[in-house]
Amino acid sequence: MPVRTASQYIESLKDDRSIYIEGERIKDVTKDNRFVGAAETMAELLQMQHEKDLKEVLTYNSPTSGESVGMSHIQPKSKEDIKARGDAMKVWMDVTCGMLGRSPDYKNVMVSAWAAAAKSFERETFDGSANIKNYYEYVRENDLMMTHVLVNPQVDRSRPAHLQESEIVAQIVKETDAGIIVRGARMVATLCALANEIIVMPAAVTWQTNEEHKTTNYAFGFAIPTSTPGLKFICRPPVGHLSAASPMDGPLSLRYDESDGVAVFDDVLVPWERVFLYRDKEAEAVIRGKTGAGPHALHQSVVRATSKSEFMMALALAIAKSTKIDEHNHVQVMLAETINIAEFARTCRIGAEAEAHETQFGTFAPAMRHISLWQGMFWKLYNRQCEIINTLGAGGLVGVPSYAELAGEVKGDVEKYFQTVNADSPKRIKLNRLAYDAALSSFAGRQRLYEQYYSGDPMRSMSLMYRMYPKDEHIDRVHNMLDDLEKRQNPEWPKQDSGAAFNRNWK
Repeated sequence: MPVRTASQYIESLKDDRSIYIEGERIKDVTKDNRFVGAAETMAELLQMQHEKDLKEVLTYNSPTSGESVGMSHIQPKSKEDIKARGDAMKVWMDVTCGMLGRSPDYKNVMVSAWAAAAKSFERETFDGSANIKNYYEYVRENDLMMTHVLVNPQVDRSRPAHLQESEIVAQIVKETDAGIIVRGARMVATLCALANEIIVMPAAVTWQTNEEHKTTNYAFGFAIPTSTPGLKFICRPPVGHLSAASPMDGPLSLRYDESDGVAVFDDVLVPWERVFLYRDKEAEAVIRGKTGAGPHALHQSVVRATSKSEFMMALALAIAKSTKIDEHNHVQVMLAETINIAEFARTCRIGAEAEAHETQFGTFAPAMRHISLWQGMFWKLYNRQCEIINTLGAGGLVGVPSYAELAGEVKGDVEKYFQTVNADSPKRIKLNRLAYDAALSSFAGRQRLYEQYYSGDPMRSMSLMYRMYPKDEHIDRVHNMLDDLEKRQNPEWPKQDSGAAFNRNWK
């Protein structure tokens, strides 16, 4: 099957998946108002792959079927491939203002990287190399949408799962000829209600400990359909204002709430052909380091961050212009700051692609140096962009009514009293409702938390960056400079007037 159409994707969600939210099971996520906005958005992204002027950017010909498949599935063989993949991602991210962290390309690039590094899955306990390659081709050729869970439930956060025993943590409870039986829970399954497949892998950032595993029941990796019997998802409440009188009151939250859920495995059968890692004490290391998938997944993220920061910059500029506060010097400083943030993200993307390098697997990967810089800083900078928009909008963000008032009994008053010097009332209300949704709402709060934690604990990521950075050469530079200065020092320096010595030796 080539790239799917919007209708084909929507139809694929009408299966027997178990989605629970706000105390009820949802029989059809495509008709439930808590999921329909994001479902339609995802469908639109897939449909874009068929548009004549975008097809060449968003797709390439499959090496096996010759059909058009998503560009995010490509296993890059050059720097040009890396950039082409980034350009495809940017198209989707610009359309969604960078607000969809789990658009299809996020998992696509990760799975393609795992498959390219299939030899890393040849382990003593289990050879999953063929399985990961077959799975990659399966999702690529069928244009499937995936979610994943990497993290154990927050029960005892003082110790990693492999150093404790818990009935809550997802674990292997039995092996059969057909496959493994898994029981327990994993988090956080972003996009679970709208995905076709779920990937279950070890955490991306491992704990720093040399203690032996108490059990290998938690050490595995696999993928199964989201409609697999025994698998259920318990989702958080929506962050969108679903009872809004107008869709313009929640222009982001009503379209881009991907939903998040905890995956519960109630004695779920995972066929052996869907298992990638099995009772492997080094499972975390395989995913974190041996496959080299991290830079690929974060390439999608830095492209998304570029679109997101550019959107937030544009929003700040529009808010300031609407009331002419952009004529004030201190406001211009804030606006320049948000411009700098957008350019920072763009520069990280450019650097990562420009310094892409060949891997041991014959593929090319973006430069982690630039991605690590982005990963360590962007969540803080994004918070700052939200703060700037809130500061510029001030009371105006909560002082504008619903857009529906423009068709209500007080339409005349609204048109008169909610205009600004540079925007009539309809334009200003739409703008301020957008700014509220982007920087102040529940949706905005979830976006900020997502940026901080979606790729793992930023403190551990920063610690890892410190440990991996080539520090000695920089430290040596300082000591070499001091040693050189010492050698060049005039031996008579202490015996003479210091000012005279300085003038003689440094003229």
